[in-house]
Amino acid sequence: MNTRQYLTNLDRLREIYFLYDRFMAYETSVCKKRCADCCTCNVTITSLEADLLLSSLSPVEKKALDIRIIRYFPQKRFVPKMTVNTFARWCMEGRNIPEEENDPAWGHCPLLADDLCTVYDARPFGCRALMSRHLCRDKGHARIPPRVMTANNLFLQAIEHLDSQGFSGNLSDMLTWFPADEPVPPEDRFVPNEAIPVLMVPPEHRSDMAPVIQQLSTLLIPDSRP
Repeated sequence: MNTRQYLTNLDRLREIYFLYDRFMAYETSVCKKRCADCCTCNVTITSLEADLLLSSLSPVEKKALDIRIIRYFPQKRFVPKMTVNTFARWCMEGRNIPEEENDPAWGHCPLLADDLCTVYDARPFGCRALMSRHLCRDKGHARIPPRVMTANNLFLQAIEHLDSQGFSGNLSDMLTWFPADEPVPPEDRFVPNEAIPVLMVPPEHRSDMAPVIQQLSTLLIPDSRP
């Protein structure tokens, strides 16, 4: 019996995180503890990731999280106009991509305390994917290898696909809204997720990414129980 087909979506999301950790195990990075230059208030998160994050916390930790977000909620923050899979579909259709404003100067993540993430073990993929080959504070930006950028897009597409009936938004918006009594999230703050229309893998990375794509595909097979 293939027990993988009986995994919940939260289980699958955890395994996707583990797979990414294994993929990144041999990548060189200067990131270290208390290196928080990339920890801005502009991180986006899917509804499934929000569910995983909140379900990993105790009632006391959830209360502390609520207090932090309410106290440090960023008034200026990145609010996405589309998801990565919507972006891929629009590119396929030859449509114009809307401009999106995103400035790290808007401030740090409200979950950051003393340059440490208060939910590190349950952090969303947008945070896990942050890495650099040189210090961001010295250069003013991260240096991410093209191979890692391609992998990041693949994992983002897979995570959204897993939550294709859900939605995405800024981390602060998501965690203050979710879980909410109203079943439909505000359209001015959240965007609907989509299934993968096409994988965004450039020709030079297709051979390298083939094993990753195969492993991700096994995690995206829907539960076949009657």
